[in-house]
Amino acid sequence: MTQNKAIKYVEVKPHTNLFTELGRNTYDYVDLLSELVDNAVAARLEDRLLEVKITLGQSKNPEHRFFKIRDNASGIPFERLGDAISPGALGGGTSLNEHGLGMKEAVASLGTLGYLLTKTESSKVAYRIERFDWGKLPVEEVKVDWKNGTEIYVKNLKPIVDFSKTNYTRSYVKILGARYRRFLRPDSPRLSLLIEMVDIDSTGSEVTSWGITQVKPVYFHPRTRLNAPAIERKKFDGDDWEAELTFGYAPTDDEYKELGLDPPDKFHPYHVSISNQGLDIIRNDRVILFHQLFEIGIVEARHNDYNYVRGELDLKKGFRTAITKNSLVPDEHYIALLEKIKEFLRDPKKGYLKRRTWPTEIPEDVLRKRLAKYLKNRSIDPKKDVKEEYIVGALGGSIDVLADGEAYEIKTTKADGIDIYQLFAYLDMGDIQSGIFVAPDYSTGATEAAKHIETKHKKKLTLAKLEEFPINQPLTKDEI
Repeated sequence: MTQNKAIKYVEVKPHTNLFTELGRNTYDYVDLLSELVDNAVAARLEDRLLEVKITLGQSKNPEHRFFKIRDNASGIPFERLGDAISPGALGGGTSLNEHGLGMKEAVASLGTLGYLLTKTESSKVAYRIERFDWGKLPVEEVKVDWKNGTEIYVKNLKPIVDFSKTNYTRSYVKILGARYRRFLRPDSPRLSLLIEMVDIDSTGSEVTSWGITQVKPVYFHPRTRLNAPAIERKKFDGDDWEAELTFGYAPTDDEYKELGLDPPDKFHPYHVSISNQGLDIIRNDRVILFHQLFEIGIVEARHNDYNYVRGELDLKKGFRTAITKNSLVPDEHYIALLEKIKEFLRDPKKGYLKRRTWPTEIPEDVLRKRLAKYLKNRSIDPKKDVKEEYIVGALGGSIDVLADGEAYEIKTTKADGIDIYQLFAYLDMGDIQSGIFVAPDYSTGATEAAKHIETKHKKKLTLAKLEEFPINQPLTKDEI
């Protein structure tokens, strides 16, 4: 016989402290600015340019300093104002305001709310509140001279609010320009973002301003030597998720000059360094995370070999950020994507990640022509009968260079045993006694294959390093 269990109930009430606790997060200063910009982007009107202006009031008296952000987005209707204030109430969906926490987190991190003022096009007045709280809040109706948008004023600023003009000039504006680069395209902008600092102690209210412009990663294509990635928008997908990978390499200082561009300084988000290597992760057209490579397990550790690696991982569908947008939820979709990206980039035959020299790699057909010319014109033992792409019977392939009856096969990446056996097939069917394989490096399998072929089949195979031949200089204009 079972007894009925006694059940009691406990009432859980929202506490005002939550609005303060939201400020205890892992955001840095630019992240906080971004959360407020995200709010405006999520509410932007499709038929017009979104204008966002951030104003900092500088004063020797800390109590007079302020932070203000104003946008011309849709504004918050009165009937949704409560939800906009309540943490998480407007979360969900695919907008940049997916969690419904960003505005409250940012304000609590920056200081104390002075006021929130918002107006829609259909409303005759703006609505103003002066604190974040639960329950019934007083809302003041205010006449303003703008049609729509939202203005947030923060007082009692915390030390995280930076008033160093140097830091804005050399760092913050570039990071924001990179983070919102898809919204800041010069040919089709969706966002105008301005930061200004006002000296409220001066009689003339001295103003310093920074217009945020698009900052894009610069690539140097290993074959065309143009500003373009090596791989563009390669699709990866699975059950209910989809992503695209763009992958390439940063230019060296000399290659920046070749592109007619100035190399970025050390404060630039795409300056070549061990901390800037990897993939920008993008969601909803906004850079969520910069330079992820080691952090997402694509490589085991940071290393200078990867400094020139750069690209974008665009999460198109089926992914979620954590409550703070500086990390992603490691769910089955995200884990599956990373496994596929890792398998693709770490393919030993392609060597995408380990090719530190790829920005200056020479295409195989150019190397073939150079090798043929070198063999024919070298001062010691020049070859007389030199043929390029010599077809071997009905095998369906061709030897890169046949010089005085000796076969030369070229590969721009590390050669393995299968590659060596391909050269042996040419020798065997072409009735050629010796061959030279030319590659940057060789696997153990390649070395063992060459020994086995020479011992069993009496064909001489020499494994030569590409660097031993004077054919590795940068592409000429005619070659390009």
